[in-house]
Amino acid sequence: MAQTPFYPRTLFFFCEVAPDKGGATSVCRSDVLYEMAVNECPDFINSCEELGFKYSNVMPGNDDPDSGMGRSWMSTLGVTSKEAAEDKLKELNYSWEWLDDDCLRVTTPVLPAVHEVGPNRKVLFNQLIAAFCGWKDSRNDPSEAIRHGDDSKLDVDAVMKIVEMAEELTFNVEWQVGDVVLVDNAIIMHGRQPFEGTRKVLASFATVESHSFVS
Repeated sequence: MAQTPFYPRTLFFFCEVAPDKGGATSVCRSDVLYEMAVNECPDFINSCEELGFKYSNVMPGNDDPDSGMGRSWMSTLGVTSKEAAEDKLKELNYSWEWLDDDCLRVTTPVLPAVHEVGPNRKVLFNQLIAAFCGWKDSRNDPSEAIRHGDDSKLDVDAVMKIVEMAEELTFNVEWQVGDVVLVDNAIIMHGRQPFEGTRKVLASFATVESHSFVS
């Protein structure tokens, strides 16, 4: 949830039903990734720190499992009307545009791409990899899903280099029934691998925090 103004600091996962195949939760140390990225693509990281990110995505009018997020704007925002949706977006300082087929394009305010979590310790706290590589469906183009805070496009080569480094660092939690995982959301990036069969991993969020960006 680094692509939103509010995010949980701590995550708990519990495996109630393990999939027949796949479905691991991938975890990656974002502090280590930051240090590697500074060495490999310093100009890009400097731009990320100075400019931050803005995220855009198009949500359908009804839940759609084939969409990037899977949920409609009503489910995502917890509303039942366009008027209520606009009120919620105003509170969050989002911009928006209503599209055909009852779809809604939303864009976040500028959010930080890097957090400082301790003295001389920084982390990549963003949805760079997910947005650039995964927010793709009939409504969304990943290349338009994330930009710098000044609306400039990202350096594709640098982004893909960070993706490669993240893959090198990633550890997969292969779920078994009854497993519990505690994640420090400020330090650990996480994602889900494709799976076959039924998978039910429950999530609980704790300590909601907010972040803002000052250029």
